[in-house]
Amino acid sequence: MSESKNQHLLDYLGYYLSLTHPPRYAVLVSGPWGVGKTYQVKRFLQRHQPQPQRLLYVSLYGLSTLDEIRDALFQAAYPLLTGKPAKIFGSLLTAGLKYAKVDTGGIGVGDVIGFSADVYVFDDLERYEGNKSTALGYINQFVEHEGAKVIIIANDKEIKAGEDYERRKEKLIGKVLEVQSSFDEAFSAFVDLIDDKFTQTLFNENAEEVSSLYKQSTKDNLRILQQTMWDFERVCKALTDEHRGNSDAMLMLLRLFFVLSFEFKSNQISADDLETGRRLSAMVRAHVEKDKEPSPMRRVANRYPNVDVDDSILSSSVLVNCLVRGIVDTNEIRASLDASSFFVKVVDEAPWRTVWHWAERAESDVMAAIDKLGEQFEQRAFTIEGEILHVLGLHLFLSDIGVIKSSKRQIVDGGKQYIDDLYKTKKLEATQHDDYSLRFDGYGGLGIQSADTPEYRELFDYLKDTSGKALRDTYPEKASELMKIMKADVQLFYRRLCLTNSDDNIYHSTPLLAFIDPEEFVQAVLDLPTGEQHIVFMMFKSRYDHGQLDGDLSGERAWAETAKGKFLDASKTAGPITATRIKLRVDHYMKAVADAVAKG
Repeated sequence: MSESKNQHLLDYLGYYLSLTHPPRYAVLVSGPWGVGKTYQVKRFLQRHQPQPQRLLYVSLYGLSTLDEIRDALFQAAYPLLTGKPAKIFGSLLTAGLKYAKVDTGGIGVGDVIGFSADVYVFDDLERYEGNKSTALGYINQFVEHEGAKVIIIANDKEIKAGEDYERRKEKLIGKVLEVQSSFDEAFSAFVDLIDDKFTQTLFNENAEEVSSLYKQSTKDNLRILQQTMWDFERVCKALTDEHRGNSDAMLMLLRLFFVLSFEFKSNQISADDLETGRRLSAMVRAHVEKDKEPSPMRRVANRYPNVDVDDSILSSSVLVNCLVRGIVDTNEIRASLDASSFFVKVVDEAPWRTVWHWAERAESDVMAAIDKLGEQFEQRAFTIEGEILHVLGLHLFLSDIGVIKSSKRQIVDGGKQYIDDLYKTKKLEATQHDDYSLRFDGYGGLGIQSADTPEYRELFDYLKDTSGKALRDTYPEKASELMKIMKADVQLFYRRLCLTNSDDNIYHSTPLLAFIDPEEFVQAVLDLPTGEQHIVFMMFKSRYDHGQLDGDLSGERAWAETAKGKFLDASKTAGPITATRIKLRVDHYMKAVADAVAKG
């Protein structure tokens, strides 16, 4: 492994630390974010012989005052006294200096408590949130007054702090050392930090492959490389022995993951690009729009000509989970690999999935799957919303490429008829409106073909509306069930109808009470024990007090007004105690109903 790229840095730091007299200047180690500045300095200090007997390292990242720098130095000097005790001690010390009328700008914590160092390292100067010129003035004390050796680590080009900063920098800094990205050295060190032995071996066997991808990325960012390696290790831990044993699949997995991780972590592609910018539909779109500026994902494909960024060994949803959300779902990852061309057995695969993977399946398998898909469509075999959308999207795609003769208009009409037939036979899923979990452009870990077309949008909206209608058809039955719950378990009744932290609140935005006879409801409430009646009235306040009668629950407004009137009517024939209790509860707990009526 060559160290030639940063040998100049190692040589000069060795010379600097070996000086037998105070140098009276600091050394600035500079370079862009992620290039390995801190790594190179720390590694040098660990290996330098003789090692500095007294060395203090502090990061200025997030600090904003000189007092905070003093606290950080104190904690570095006395690591057993950290956190709040160290800060309190440092603050008391500074306060004592000020009380004694000592200029704390000229005397640091170390001058008073008796510590000093041979070498000070101040990292992340560009991320110091206070006045950087003042920070340099403070650091200069260690050079000028203590005769110490000081190494400052910073992305110097990122600092725009004005003339005063430049003047102080010129006075303090005697040498600027630029760090170069050294892949071989860093990669070897990063591999040693990998815990999973399979992943470690895979990296060692494919070091040249990773090096090639790193160079093609042109990012020169070792931090991104290390983060990618750690993320990839998590994915590898989720794989089965069968997956790990397929070397071709592992190479494809490594290439795809590293490329997309490099690009996402450097903000060249977005989560949306990962979701919608890959696969054959994106390639077809890019071909149709070839005269336009290439999409971010097409630019990635051009940057890495030997990597198929559209390969489905990891689905778009898996990639988004891993790279964007930090979620590594073992079952999802395994299912994605099992469905890829490396592991799939077409005979065990659902026909619509075979058609979806048409670019990776044999012609005969795809055509047979299309025939089977047509049969299942005629039999109305698909009842799961996500599968219905996949089939309709595939039909639009197959029409586009001339595999089926139907026009897009005919497919839309046929799709609506399919949805109507399911609705009529009560086979359509009734999906809660405010919990519509069906994603517009994906289901089952796969993006839906033709999701970017107006025809698909029309079909999606029609399915969603019809599913909502199927849900509303269930309201009378659900309302009847709700009445039974109120009589048997009034606390559950409350949780069903009010927004709480419980998963029981499935009707908090559904106007279900409108399907209960108001008179029957009021009588059932008044038949409950007094304490349970109170919980029902509390439900009204929780359910309506935040404007819901003008929003999702507007369908309950007339019902609530009628129920309120029925309660007051009942109070007129009740005993004085009961009558007073009903009227007080109506006035307090159903005030939102009166307000909604007053507003009209």
